Amino acid sequence: MFAKINHLAISTDYYAVNAKFYQALFGMNTSNTPRPARAVPVGDGQIGLNNIPRRDGRRSGLDHFGLEVESMQLALERIAKFDSSLTYVQRPAVRPNAAYSAHDPDMIIFDLAERNSGKAQDVFAENRGDLPKRYINHIVLRVRNPERSAEFYSTVFGLELLNDRSGDSYHLSDGRVRMVLMPWRMDNFIGHDPQPPALDHFGFKVESVEAIRKEMIDLIGVNPQMVTKPLGIGTEGEARLSVFKQCPVGQFHLTDLEGVYIDVTEQ
Repeated sequence: MFAKINHLAISTDYYAVNAKFYQALFGMNTSNTPRPARAVPVGDGQIGLNNIPRRDGRRSGLDHFGLEVESMQLALERIAKFDSSLTYVQRPAVRPNAAYSAHDPDMIIFDLAERNSGKAQDVFAENRGDLPKRYINHIVLRVRNPERSAEFYSTVFGLELLNDRSGDSYHLSDGRVRMVLMPWRMDNFIGHDPQPPALDHFGFKVESVEAIRKEMIDLIGVNPQMVTKPLGIGTEGEARLSVFKQCPVGQFHLTDLEGVYIDVTEQ
């Protein structure tokens, strides 16, 4: 496969304890080369999850995702060929998992790293043969035109377009992680605050949804800082949760400590 999804990033004031949450509930691994002043990355053996300190002027929440490509030059050429208005910038050298940042037709940001460049480290370079019992198995983007976005990610990055459509959504795969492109519509926001097209949420494959439910309660008993954000409270909360549940993959819905949407599935 020309490209693989290799990381997600969360901007948060609680970056250290949020990383602990993913370790405690989903068994993610911590980095062997931590950079505590910059970020706390964890990983599932395939995907790195970078908890980044929220900087001035930045919003908190799910920030961007990253792709590892076979050839950086070819990826950049394909982006420009697909649409000349799509742009990219080179990133500082201190970010080994992101040589460039670019955007798709909906201005959704993603990072690019070149495979076998020798720059990826730790949880951003792991590639285990056998997966753990809990691992990231899908990411969801809310886009204005799912068909066009599917064409972009399949043409530029070679992601496989899957046959299992769900409504107006398109599903692609890098061979392990599913990318779900769901339609962004203004009428999704009746009864709650509108949000622009964005990386909406991500989800885990787990061995047992009920085990996750129980362990969430147990975590709070052990450490009260592990309380996640409530979902479906009040009329606006119900409206937001209803939109979240439009995802065809997730079976159980929750947040992390920052409020980032996560869902889990046994499927």
